[in-house]
Amino acid sequence: MDRLCRPSARPASRGRRGIASKGALCLGFLALVTDLPVASAWDKDGHEAIGMTTMSALETGAVAEVKHLLGGRDAADVAAWAHKVNKKFPWTTELHFQRQPTTRCERAELTNNCPDNRCLVQAIKHFYGKLTGKEHMVDITWPAEMKLTDADELKYLINLLGDMHQPLHFGTADTDMGRNITVQFRGKTESLYDFWDKTIAQTVIHDSPGFWWGGWTHVQRTRVEYEKDSEAFKKEHEVMLGRWADETAKFLCTSVYRNPLTGKQITDEMVGGVFKISDELYETWKREMLSKMLVAGARTAIVLNSILHHREGKQLKAGSSITHLEGEEEVEEIEEERARGPPAKGRKADIPRVGKNHTQGIGALGANLAIGLVCIFCFLVLMRIWAGPSVNLNRAQAEKRQSGGKKI
Repeated sequence: MDRLCRPSARPASRGRRGIASKGALCLGFLALVTDLPVASAWDKDGHEAIGMTTMSALETGAVAEVKHLLGGRDAADVAAWAHKVNKKFPWTTELHFQRQPTTRCERAELTNNCPDNRCLVQAIKHFYGKLTGKEHMVDITWPAEMKLTDADELKYLINLLGDMHQPLHFGTADTDMGRNITVQFRGKTESLYDFWDKTIAQTVIHDSPGFWWGGWTHVQRTRVEYEKDSEAFKKEHEVMLGRWADETAKFLCTSVYRNPLTGKQITDEMVGGVFKISDELYETWKREMLSKMLVAGARTAIVLNSILHHREGKQLKAGSSITHLEGEEEVEEIEEERARGPPAKGRKADIPRVGKNHTQGIGALGANLAIGLVCIFCFLVLMRIWAGPSVNLNRAQAEKRQSGGKKI
């Protein structure tokens, strides 16, 4: 575990993703650069780290197929996609949790507290079944406006397999997934759920940015576990999904709800209704979290490799049926452009291909006239500036000739 906390010599597979746009008007008089920040949370940074590990463990053919399905993107790029869906369809938040009864710890409860199969493990099995051709492994009824494509199901599976390894996603009903347990770390008070979901990852990024962005997200960091899980999954397939869930549920009980340093329930160690997290406990939980992210990425790759192998050459369909998600506008425009097909040839090539943000008709004419007038004005101003010294020189020479060359 200690090796996880040492910076790796391997270069990071990608830096932070930002979106920049630049525009210029009239001979470079105006330039605009916009840099949109990327949201920071376990939801994004943690899932992105898992996605990077996944890509490092995919087979060569699987990498190409994943990029085809995701429109050139990869598992890290779609890290927050399912959470954007939650904002548009709030009920889908249920798919990210496997609520556990208080009295059970050794294994995950997968059937109770899961109406209509809308919970974490059932959703994973549902998408796995759909993508491998086992259509009725687990049925989930989707609303008419959410007829998911193969690519949508793949993105969901990538996100949910990451959630399966976050312990508090298997929280108990009486603690509301840990939201009812108040903790304090370095003077900040929050819920146990938020501490695991956001604060641990953000503290690592803040304290050790060189480590976080230094390329630790590679399957080589968890090679032994990867090879063991890969062999087991080839034999038992979806049965392993339940065993991985059992593993997370047990860890929650023995090492999160119970203080791994003292062996006591953290609720019994509260003072004034608050459990204080020491630096020693933080270091213990940090190592466990980093390890679980690596294992989650490796297991996601195992599942994706299995899916693409079972398809036996049958092409999965790209594109998405869920549109107008926050932050996905640029991706949707690219997908629309691809859907229109390659550039037309012959007479059809004379027909303009217009995007949804392009202006036509009178509006376009007015915009062009305005731009033209501004450019003419800029040009005249420039000409006047450049001509100024010449006019003054000519005037001085004329006055000199009139005075017969005498100094005035």
